[in-house]
Order: sequence, then structure tokens, then C-alpha cells
Amino acid sequence: MIYFPILFVFIPVLSSLVVYLINHRLAAKFLFISQAAMIVLFVFYAQYVTNNPDLTLLLFGGWDSLFAISFYNDGLSLAFIGLTVVMWFILLIYTYKTNRDENKFLFFFMFLQGIFLGLIQTNDLFNLFVFLELMTVLITILIAYKKTGPSFKASIFYLLVNTIGAMFFLLGIILIYYIYGTINIQYLSQNIHLYSDQGLIKLAYVMMISGLSIKAAFFPLFTWLPKAHGVAQSTISALLSGLIVKGALYLFIRIHMEMFQSANYGLEQVMFYVGAVTAIGGVIFALVQKDLKQILAYHTVSQIGIMVMGLSSVADYSYVGGLMHIFNHALFKSLLFLGAGAVIQNYHTKKVSEIRGVMRSMPWTAVLLIVGMLSISGAPFFNGFVSKTLVKYDFKYDNFKMILFTIINIGTVTSFLKFSTILFGPRKQSFIFTDRKQQFAMTLIAILCVTIGIFYIPLGSWLLGKDLSYVNVFDIKNWIDYAIYVMAGLMLYRYVIVRDFKPLARIRNLSISFENANYLFILYMVMIAMFMFMIP
Repeated sequence: MIYFPILFVFIPVLSSLVVYLINHRLAAKFLFISQAAMIVLFVFYAQYVTNNPDLTLLLFGGWDSLFAISFYNDGLSLAFIGLTVVMWFILLIYTYKTNRDENKFLFFFMFLQGIFLGLIQTNDLFNLFVFLELMTVLITILIAYKKTGPSFKASIFYLLVNTIGAMFFLLGIILIYYIYGTINIQYLSQNIHLYSDQGLIKLAYVMMISGLSIKAAFFPLFTWLPKAHGVAQSTISALLSGLIVKGALYLFIRIHMEMFQSANYGLEQVMFYVGAVTAIGGVIFALVQKDLKQILAYHTVSQIGIMVMGLSSVADYSYVGGLMHIFNHALFKSLLFLGAGAVIQNYHTKKVSEIRGVMRSMPWTAVLLIVGMLSISGAPFFNGFVSKTLVKYDFKYDNFKMILFTIINIGTVTSFLKFSTILFGPRKQSFIFTDRKQQFAMTLIAILCVTIGIFYIPLGSWLLGKDLSYVNVFDIKNWIDYAIYVMAGLMLYRYVIVRDFKPLARIRNLSISFENANYLFILYMVMIAMFMFMIP
């Protein structure tokens, strides 16, 4: 079983080659067998790692561990592997009928899974960079797969912006190798403090975190994300929001919170406010949108901010909440993107104002969308409530942070009150296309959202080893808080958003060019460097 990590990479890659070389529907069906095999392998390997925690490092080539290519797995990477194999399987079910004859699409789709799982498991910084760049190329192709003008434009923007981030990430790796003579992540995690006071190592940190901030879509470096979501297939939007961006957050945890932990740079508060500004910025942009997918895209930015607010906390509950929100968001945001895709497929428009009567025309899809909206807004009995309640644990004695968190939640509720208007109105008279596989895939995600929202205490104890009884779904205060969010959201929607004042339209029409995106990146990197070098 020690070699199972290799299979997690090669099974999807080999499956992609099979479906590409054998251009037949039977080959496409073979993908389900390979994904089922991945789930079975994961279950056995998770048990193996739990029982043999000292045998989680896999070396290649017989080299010394400082220099060898290696894979390493622990509880965090296992959680991401599990999320990946489950979500990829569900997304494959959703997209099967649409793309079963598109062997090139399925090739890139499955190849990306193998590369992503390699990224999660690699234990050296250079191969981390290699996997990042391979992912960038594959995602660029998938964004552009429709072969339309806007899709080509968005994909090139994504490629260029993310390549700049990767370039600075690589420069940081070079500086670390120059000082330490190795790029082994486990070694660096244990020994980074030896030279962490040197200017070159601090500069390496700034470059690596800035590069990852682009890929994680931190404010103001998120410019690529709404462009990509606007033109990509709904399956790819769900993949980008649910998993790919989470890969960057996974690296943020590995680099910022683990590899540089003993450096004690003391940037927890800086990263908290980066998260807060990201969350508020994403909410503001989401509120003014009139496009279904753009609302969801900007809320990906906002929810990433909430994750960073939790992850940057020194309180154990808040950190667990930020980590848990990564997984919860992967579920409910994928559900919302997939549901929106089904609606757009039938209504042939993405404009919120032109879509009405989904509850009557597509009742089950409407129910699933409601589950997603209640989850993302933090309603009790849904998974978003659990992780958001944990995130704000550290804020209960800090009124300013709690006010920021409340503003973010009100903005989220307001956006989805606007989003929910598509559910009401007269039934659509034209033919409604129903894809049972799509509905089944979305139903699976909805079940997971509700299951986590109800059984979070035993799941937290089993999967996280944490007592989550602090979160009380029956606490009247939580219900009052959510009611306040809804009432404030209704007022904001009715008296501000509906009226669409000129400043709101200006925000909506704001378009950031590639040149300006570079300026924003330089500004962001300078800001991080100032806190690193100039502020004690």
C-alpha cells in the first residue's frame, strides 16, 4: 500500500490516455470504473496511513531524502485526496451526457485530476512548481474549450496572470535552495528557523506567498477568476471554485502555516485582514452583478476570504473552521454552479432578470439550489453554518472583527436573496431538458451539505479528531443571528441593490486589464514586504 500515492496520480492519467486513444463511449464509461477504483484505493490507503503514520514518506530513485523526489501524506493531504476523488467522480457524472463524445475534453479533465493529486502529495518545492504549471496549462485549455472569442480571451488572461504568480513562486524556491541546499518540504519545515532572519529567506517568503495569493484569488489578485467562470462550462466552473482554488489554499497552509511556522514572522493579523478585505471585496462585487455565474464567481472570492480569516487565527476552533470551510465551500459552491448550469442550459441566458419560474419549471433543481443557498449563507442545519460558526469563535472578544464578519454574512445573504428571484414567477412554457445524471450528481452534493450540517459532531470527532459541540444548532442566538442577516439583507436588497444606483453600475462594469492586474500584484507584494521588513 505504500505505493498507492503513485496510483492516485497514474490512474487518472492513464484513464485520460485510454479515453483519448479509444474515441468511443465505452471508453468514456471506463472512466467511472477508474474513479470507483480510486475511491476504493483511497479508503484502504487512509486506513493504512492511520495505522502506520511513520510510513507516509515515499522516496523515488534511491536518493537521500534531502534530494530525492518524494511524496508525503498526512491527515491534511488525505482529506484533500478524499475530497478530490469524490468531487471528481460527481463532476464526471454531471458532465457525462454533455461531454461523453468529447474525448479531448475528457482527456484534459482526467489528466488534470492526476496532476492535482500529484500537487497535493509532492514533498519537494520544485515538483510543486512543476505540478502548478501543468495545472495552469490544463485549466487554460479547459477554459478555452468552447473555442469562442470570450473563452480564448479569458483563458489567455488566466494563463498570463497565473504564470506571473508561478514565476515569483519559483524565484522564492531558488532563494531557499541557495540558502538551505535542499527543497525538501519536511526538512525545511523542521529547519527553516536556522536562517529565517536572513533577508533572502524573508524575500523568498514574500515571493512565494504573493505567487500563491494569485492562484488562491486573494484581493486584489482575483481578476482572473470571474473572467474564467463567465465563459467556462459549468463543470469547469465547479471544478475551479470547488477544487482548483482550494489547491492554492492547501499550498498556503503548507507554506505559510507549516513550512515557515518556526520562522515566527508574526503575520497572522496581516493575513487575517487580507482575508477580511478579500471577503468584503468579493461580496461588494457579487452584490452588483446581474449574471448568475458572476454572482457565484465573486462569492468564491468572498468565501476564500472567510477561509483565510479562520486559517490565520491562533484559536484552534477558528482554524478548524477555516479548514472545514474549504471543504464545505467545495460542496455548496459546486452545487450552486452545477444548478446554475442546468438552469442556463434550459433558459439560454445567464441574466438574473430574464430567468423566472425555476421552481415551477425545474422543481428538483430549484430545491437543490435552495440547499446550496442556505448552505453558503450559513443557515442552521446546513454545512456552511458549522464552519462559519467555528470561524467566528476567535472574534467573540473582538468587536471590530465580529462587525467585519457580520457585514460579510449580510452581504452574502443579500446576494442570494437576489439570486433566489430566479425561482419565482410563471412556469417556463418551452421544453425543459432534464438530465437525470446531472440531477443525481447534484443530489449527492446536496445530501453531503445536509449530512455535515446535522451530524457535524460525530463527523468532527471521526474525521478531525475535534469536539465540535461548541457549535449548537439549537442555540436560539444562532437563529437570531441568521434572522438578523436575512432582515438586513432584505432591506439592503430592496432599498439599494434593486435600485441599481450609478456607483453600483460602475463597480459592475469595472474591468481590470492585464497591465493593471500586474500593477495590483506589485502593490500586493510591496505591502507584504513592508510588513515583513519594515514593521516590527
